[in-house]
Amino acid sequence: MSDGSNKTIISSAWQPVPGVSDANIYPYIRKCDTISSNSYLIETPEVVCLIDPGNLPEQTILMAALIEDLLNKCKRPVVVFLTHAHVDHFLAVIQYTPMAAYFKEAVLAVQKTGADALERGDKYLTQADILGLTITPIKTDIKLLCDKKQKRTDITCYEDKGASIKITKIKTDDPKYPLQEEISFGKKNLFSVYHTPGHSPDSICLRIGKLLFIGDVLFAANPGIAGMYGWDQQTLIRSLAGIQNIIKENDIEWVLPGHGRIYPASDAVCALEILEQDAYKLENIAELNSNRAEEIAACADDCMEEINELFTIMSGRLRYVAYMMEELGESGMAEEMTGLIKSDVIDELLEAFSSFSIQHHNSEKVSIHLALKAGQVIGKLERSFSKESLTDIIDPTLVTRAQNLLSDYTTMLRGFCPPDNRSECDLNSILSKIIQDLSCPRCSDDDILSSVDDETSFIRMLTLRLGSQPLLTDIDLFKSFNPSLSPVLINRDIFSDLIIYILEDLVGIDATGITIKTWQNDTEATVAISGKSESFVLSEEALIKKVFLRLAARSGCAVSLKNTDKIRTFAVSFPIQQK
Repeated sequence: MSDGSNKTIISSAWQPVPGVSDANIYPYIRKCDTISSNSYLIETPEVVCLIDPGNLPEQTILMAALIEDLLNKCKRPVVVFLTHAHVDHFLAVIQYTPMAAYFKEAVLAVQKTGADALERGDKYLTQADILGLTITPIKTDIKLLCDKKQKRTDITCYEDKGASIKITKIKTDDPKYPLQEEISFGKKNLFSVYHTPGHSPDSICLRIGKLLFIGDVLFAANPGIAGMYGWDQQTLIRSLAGIQNIIKENDIEWVLPGHGRIYPASDAVCALEILEQDAYKLENIAELNSNRAEEIAACADDCMEEINELFTIMSGRLRYVAYMMEELGESGMAEEMTGLIKSDVIDELLEAFSSFSIQHHNSEKVSIHLALKAGQVIGKLERSFSKESLTDIIDPTLVTRAQNLLSDYTTMLRGFCPPDNRSECDLNSILSKIIQDLSCPRCSDDDILSSVDDETSFIRMLTLRLGSQPLLTDIDLFKSFNPSLSPVLINRDIFSDLIIYILEDLVGIDATGITIKTWQNDTEATVAISGKSESFVLSEEALIKKVFLRLAARSGCAVSLKNTDKIRTFAVSFPIQQK
């Protein structure tokens, strides 16, 4: 068999292991999710090795069939390596036949911390708890990479399985290099195993020839991954540097992750360098446990619903401006505008999330999947519209609020505490500014007329006028502000978003008139915003949107909703700072 380098490593096919003359590999590559990992099956004349069996029945059935074929050709021991003991990397092999039968006969090799967790059925370190799965204690055969000070020269014999396995510890005093062990099957040195904790305390990398298997380290700084039980920032940073050294100093050609596509070594080093920079920023993030996962998932549907509404409004306005530009003979400008929002991509993403959410709720799956799906969709949405260019055409508050929704969800998923940014403010002046912005077009008739001699300026003014449609233009607005209102401690930007959402809600029920009042008593200052609708049926049991409650909490106030007859009233209250 050729010892040459592979041009690529492909999924679902046997191919030579580069750098080893008598080893073949069968990669099983999946899309990135929390359901199941990639699997890698390796055969040599002495042994069959399975790295990360995964957690899908069809995946393990395929692996079992491949192993059966290999053993029919030549009886050899089967060794199962886990890059770490998270359930998505192994659980199916003990839950589904026929793989379970092979797993019982196989030698299970896991880093000591993960091995101990498996043997006591630890639902936290294995992530079974947060994924809503159950796990029973599992016996391990080899505990890899034990205490750093231990001189490991032991030989674990499996004579009844036809071979012996020797593990030799490689000592290093250089902190840049991970703790390492060499595993030989029979007379040949086959695997190098490196302890690379951070994503989990038991994470390892495995090297054979010019291949390096790295588990989930590439995702260890991702939202919804960083902060999971067992995650550790400082050990992750050290491991990322160590893995880069392994790749550079061992002539590695391909890096094979626990999820997603295989990377050329140079691409993997670049990704690890970026990841290392990201990891330095992950100080003081909250632990992602089952309770916080439920909290995040609870707002995922609401957040995506609001995002859908905002993108629908923005896309509609952009299409209208593009249509008018086309009518005026400015086809180039029209085409440019339609590209500022990738509506087809956004619709596809939101539809995919909606379908996933329906399945999630129908099957009562654990909420972390919904939280992570929303995070994945939001990451793609952020790349689907041109924020800076849009604010030159449509109402910038729409763009800002869409951007805030996306970033706020990511912040929540990451486990960061958003900055408070509260200061003493005058509610009356903030409300007056909001009303002015929502009542007046960004570009007046005079602005348009004064620019007719400059075509570029005229087109810009015209697009501003067409793209900005003030919310309160056709609404009868009544104000009753208490002039002696005390200053309140408030996050001004978030409070402004809340008021705009409330006004949009009232306009959405066809309110013919809106009243805004402010008053105070001894303990709190209140903003009451009411809308009267003759055409909309107001249910007394109507619940306030959760996005309103979240914005209120972050801005430092409380918000409530009351429907009486044909009038809907929102009350926003702030505690008065006692002198």
